[in-house]
Amino acid sequence: MKRSEDLISLACIAVLTVLVYLPTLRNGFLPLGFDDALILDTPAIRALSWPNLRTIATEHGHALYVPLTTLSFAFDYHFWGLNAVGYHLTNVVLQVVAALLVYAFVRPLVQSPLTAFVAAAIFAVHPLQMEAVAIAAQRKTVLSGVLFFLTLILYQHWRRTRGWPWYVMSVMVYGAAVLAKPVMMLPVLLVLYDYVFDGGRVRVVEKLPYLVAAAGIGVVTVAVHAGVGAIQPPHGGSVWTNLLMVSRVTLEHVDAAFLPLNRAPLYYYPKAVVYAPLNFLALGVIVLGCTYVAVHRRRYRWTFFCWGWFLLTLFPESNLIQLAELRADRFLYLPLVGFGLWIAVGLERFGAASFAGGRWWAATRLAGLTLLGAFAMICYRSAGVWHDDVSAWTQVVERHAWSAVAHDMLGRAYYTQDDSVSAAREFATAVRLSDGLADAHLYLARVSAERGDRVQAQAEVHRFLELAPGDAEGEALLAALVSADGT
Repeated sequence: MKRSEDLISLACIAVLTVLVYLPTLRNGFLPLGFDDALILDTPAIRALSWPNLRTIATEHGHALYVPLTTLSFAFDYHFWGLNAVGYHLTNVVLQVVAALLVYAFVRPLVQSPLTAFVAAAIFAVHPLQMEAVAIAAQRKTVLSGVLFFLTLILYQHWRRTRGWPWYVMSVMVYGAAVLAKPVMMLPVLLVLYDYVFDGGRVRVVEKLPYLVAAAGIGVVTVAVHAGVGAIQPPHGGSVWTNLLMVSRVTLEHVDAAFLPLNRAPLYYYPKAVVYAPLNFLALGVIVLGCTYVAVHRRRYRWTFFCWGWFLLTLFPESNLIQLAELRADRFLYLPLVGFGLWIAVGLERFGAASFAGGRWWAATRLAGLTLLGAFAMICYRSAGVWHDDVSAWTQVVERHAWSAVAHDMLGRAYYTQDDSVSAAREFATAVRLSDGLADAHLYLARVSAERGDRVQAQAEVHRFLELAPGDAEGEALLAALVSADGT
């Protein structure tokens, strides 16, 4: 009976995941700030030739060294060219596989197929996962996720059987995972797994091969980012202010996991919020919460494991080293396994609690499926946000109307779609919010020139050159405007 239940659960997970992400196949690429330029501007993916394969293996683009992901784009290009539907289809398939692997990993840890189903399905269709699936270039997230979970399953099987071939395969698959995306916290996660599920033992020596792979890709990643100036100073200018902002964002991640509403493709934080009371509160809650769970880890074993999983897998995205933006939904791709497992086990435990006499099974099952249905519906309806650059940046502006950068990027999105009226409106808003945003003045000058308003165009390009003296594009545009006036 259990085998048939497992097969039914796997089939339901696959069907649910496909249905939720099917609308993403209607989406295009998002090159403007969402990394899809990694596909559009990478000549090495245009042919599966030895020179291109060598380039993929040895070079990096857009501050990313993800050769396995880039290779997957080359295969997509071979079959689809630059038809975005093929790239999105691959992402959806990978998400289905990742969800099935999560079920396979969780199933030996829990008592029932239903518990494993709820955990894996929450991971699969949680609204925060839409970004990782809907952006073609986030292939690195879903592909590394598949290999990450396969690594765990092979390690798990080795722990049960002690068959060393399983261990060797686990290390090899993890080596592939870090070439798809730097997923560096797995060695520590394996220590956590052993401690919780193997009698409190902590084994370190057998984690060394994983640690070598993680450290190696970590060094490469930092070097690649440093080489293109992508490592930013701490938020607020100091380690302390950065810690405060990271604490706030971590608490917001937890909040978004429970209530995935009011989300945005990108999140901006004004400098004035560095010392906001919420930041200090977040730091205190995290420290006290982690301390309490650690002290009572034997009593709350599942909470200790799930919270540890959440924090460990989120840590590389925590921006303690400034390698990326402060917050993004895709940062929770792996942490949501811990969240989903905590919810699923919590519902199982509550339904079987002795104080309820076991009478709450039906209610807790209904609650779990209702929550899953709500997540799936919200996720399904959010696919349109990622349809193109305009729809994505419109959502950003709606959430961050005060941000000049957001309006500037929306203006560029309209500009690429030849909507000069909307572009001019957004660029004008951007320079009104922040007159020092040089590129917004340059784009506003271009739009004004195209609309025949050369006086406004000259004023804007002069302001741009004040902010960016000697810029070749600005000088060329000014010369063209002066020449046109002369004729």
